[in-house]
Amino acid sequence: MRIAVIGGLAAGPAAAAEAARRAPDAQVVMYEAGPHISVGTCELPYALGGRLTPDADLVVVTPEEMKRSRGVDVFVHHRVTALDARTGTLTVDALEFGATREERFDRVILATGAKARRLEVDGEDAAGVFELRDLVDKEQIERWLETEPVRHVVVVGGGYVGLEAAEAMRDRGIRATILDPSGRVLNSTVACEASDLLNDAVLEAGVTVRPERVTEVVASGDGRVTAVRTDAGEIIGCQMVIASVGIEPRTELAKAAGLKLGSQGGLEVDDHMRTSSQRVWACGDVVEIPRAPDGQRVLWPLATTARRTARVAARNATSMTPADRFRPFAGSVAVLAFGIEVGSVGLSLSQAQDAGIDAVAADIRHKSRTGAFEDSKPIDVRLVVEKGSGRILGGQLVGAEGAALRANVLAPLVQSKATARELAEDIDLLYTPPLAPAVDPLKIAASRALHLT
Repeated sequence: MRIAVIGGLAAGPAAAAEAARRAPDAQVVMYEAGPHISVGTCELPYALGGRLTPDADLVVVTPEEMKRSRGVDVFVHHRVTALDARTGTLTVDALEFGATREERFDRVILATGAKARRLEVDGEDAAGVFELRDLVDKEQIERWLETEPVRHVVVVGGGYVGLEAAEAMRDRGIRATILDPSGRVLNSTVACEASDLLNDAVLEAGVTVRPERVTEVVASGDGRVTAVRTDAGEIIGCQMVIASVGIEPRTELAKAAGLKLGSQGGLEVDDHMRTSSQRVWACGDVVEIPRAPDGQRVLWPLATTARRTARVAARNATSMTPADRFRPFAGSVAVLAFGIEVGSVGLSLSQAQDAGIDAVAADIRHKSRTGAFEDSKPIDVRLVVEKGSGRILGGQLVGAEGAALRANVLAPLVQSKATARELAEDIDLLYTPPLAPAVDPLKIAASRALHLT
């Protein structure tokens, strides 16, 4: 049996390795258009800001290691330009050689990932306008900073990548401004709705957050960025722009092959990660997967779920009958920036209401540890529950310590449809004065939620 895996960042290598384990007699081949596979993309902003150890290598696995330890044949600089889903035939361009060939496979796993959204404004192709999606982007930004007199960077978008990029610039001693229509950071990505702790820390660090949209990138006569124009009529001078306005799934190959897309523009798959073709499975950022609180299929471009979907896709692609099923995800994400942690799980209040759920939110502020300790820090908690049943739909925690990992408690509760009453009265959480108060902030929020439902 021949199995092709298309895409080599997070989901692709995980799928290829699992397929090779499950079918040791099969030939597993992976194609990646770029120069690297298995890159720690989440570490890119920290590497850019100089926070990693000097010998840190963001390439987790090389093509040679994939071949030696997993038995997978890896072809980097190879782009799959066409897929015949009926026959399993791929058209492959060898980019370094300018050659094209056709390969036929019994099973195909699509892990084509996602790409950064463009600003869609005049001038965005000017020199000095960057994205931060992969190792090549990071290397290009570093070269620009080393060779150009950059004093001010405009970051377009206040999501977690934009926030981390702004912090990286401040770590390098460069002034940064974030442009986000909401005027807040993490307003739409991690749903940091009930706390100003992070926004205050960003401002205290000297990063301005402006409630504006970019309408034009202004360049000099030699094509270098010199400013951005905004919808407020402002011209903001800068020598570099980092665009972080979201991502979109790479579905061009799947769409041309006639595979069915979902309501959010991602690839539609069943719980076995099978597409509308019996020969093709898919995984990672390109697929729409069910979230636990409401079952709605959404795009969730994070490495944790990418690997989960990859394992399911590979197990089923190597089996004659469905061998595994993807179970709805809780939606856990965390950010640490400017000394503030944010942990988010499940639905925010606005997401729950948009999904048609009668939801309420309990907001509290407590201490990260017993108040007798001088360095105890405030922690803000929002717990989102269904009115009537008290079912926990999600929650967000924000604080200088103890917020992100505390959010992990909520993940199994959201997936198991636990209630606020169970969290408040039946679940024992840790108590030790240097780490946690006698009544945990999560339990206080759950008690508050009981009075709202």
